[in-house]
Amino acid sequence: MKQWETAIDVAIRKAMEAGEFNNLPGEGQPIDLSADANVPSDMQLAYKIMRENGIAPDWIVQGKALTAKTESWQSRLTNAHKSYRTSQNIEAWLTTREKLALDAEKLNKEIVSFNLKLPPGLAHRPLINFQKAIERLSSG
Repeated sequence: MKQWETAIDVAIRKAMEAGEFNNLPGEGQPIDLSADANVPSDMQLAYKIMRENGIAPDWIVQGKALTAKTESWQSRLTNAHKSYRTSQNIEAWLTTREKLALDAEKLNKEIVSFNLKLPPGLAHRPLINFQKAIERLSSG
């Protein structure tokens, strides 16, 4: 067993080598992705129409925007902390830190709103813990 392999990897590899996956139904055929098991049956047609027209559900669009905002916030925090460590300008750091804390609160409100829109069964996004984010930067 190689270092990166798990017992499951080994079992699958052995089964493949023994030919246990040969001649399975649908072998060599494209996968039918028209029915998504994660979409409720009453929404299948609506999602199909949206997919065919390049439209995404609101929660997906909002999720992408939220990811971009969160990454931007994290980048601003990291850059501000680096700048503080270089310049040791405590006043500038405290002002920026206060602004970033307010922005984190706004983002957390958006995250809560987003989490409420998620379909059942999907993992909620965690809230930003500003203090822990600062501690991670300070210890790194």
